[in-house]
Amino acid sequence: MSDKVNYIVKICLLGDAAVGKTSLVYRFIENKFRDNYKSTLGVNLLKKDLRLDKYGGVSAQIWDLGGQESFKSLRKLYLEGANGALIIYDTTKRKTFEKLNEWVQSFRESRGNRPLLLIGNKIDLIESIKVEENEAKHYAQENAMNFITTSAKTGENVEDAFKALIETILDEISKETK
Repeated sequence: MSDKVNYIVKICLLGDAAVGKTSLVYRFIENKFRDNYKSTLGVNLLKKDLRLDKYGGVSAQIWDLGGQESFKSLRKLYLEGANGALIIYDTTKRKTFEKLNEWVQSFRESRGNRPLLLIGNKIDLIESIKVEENEAKHYAQENAMNFITTSAKTGENVEDAFKALIETILDEISKETK
């Protein structure tokens, strides 16, 4: 991207292990999908520069946090300075949906009411879906966040999800600076 960067935003990807956080971020950054990512240990830092009509050049600093319980004590440190987060669950594993409160609470304790976007990932696995979209929409509404379903495998809605969160963050930043 040859445009100058007008904004730098820090986004965290939160959710239980194996919900597809790493797959989503690599689909967004490289438009690639692999079936065999290793579990993220601690945090994986990535960056994508993009252009948004309304804001121009944006550098998205993406922090892909390991979802294992053993990294819970490091979460607050990783969340420091985050402008927003993608909260991700696996539509085929109800347990990952049931643990969303823990992820939302941990983000809000650290970052207050910064923008969150709830993502139901793995919608390509239609036969295995265990969490209905309406249930997730209701959860998102109750927790003051937007909601989108994605498939890192097919790429469906992945770019839209990241861009929606980035635009919401930048909308908030512009309100604060006015």
